[in-house]
Amino acid sequence: MNKERLVGVIMSVFVSTAMGAVSAALVIHTNPDATKAHSAGLIYASNILLSVVIGMIIAIVLPLGKLGASLARKAKATPPSIKFILLNAIPNSVGNTLIISMILSFVGVLTARLKLPEDVLSTLPPFVIMWLGNWAKLILPTLIISYVLSIILAPIVARIVGFNGPQKGTGPKK
Repeated sequence: MNKERLVGVIMSVFVSTAMGAVSAALVIHTNPDATKAHSAGLIYASNILLSVVIGMIIAIVLPLGKLGASLARKAKATPPSIKFILLNAIPNSVGNTLIISMILSFVGVLTARLKLPEDVLSTLPPFVIMWLGNWAKLILPTLIISYVLSIILAPIVARIVGFNGPQKGTGPKK
């Protein structure tokens, strides 16, 4: 595994853990009935685990780190400047937020609806409406936590791994 991908995977563990915890806290806070079906600990554990797994898959499959470096390079920002760090974190944060929050909300709403009796289900909005509403509640808080952690932790993780950005002659063509 190259250093860029390693930084992405390590970052995904930290950021996805936080996103899963924020997601669980929001579910418990906005839906007090959620803890009637499952304990708060189980809600936290399942959200964090699912978030980390999805985050790691994203880090391995999608080139969000390269998109961030390309965005920073287009803005003439070079590592380790603040401008580079702020711009480099955008694609990763937005991509992770959209995908992770979408899947977490989908699984959460689906799981909750599967446990409800028919008479209760008949009084609820359709699945898609509930899912999209739940997803909308997750996007902003998870985006904020993802972006803030990315700008704080990415330089530290990159330094620990020994990755100082793309080497001369590599990366997207201008």
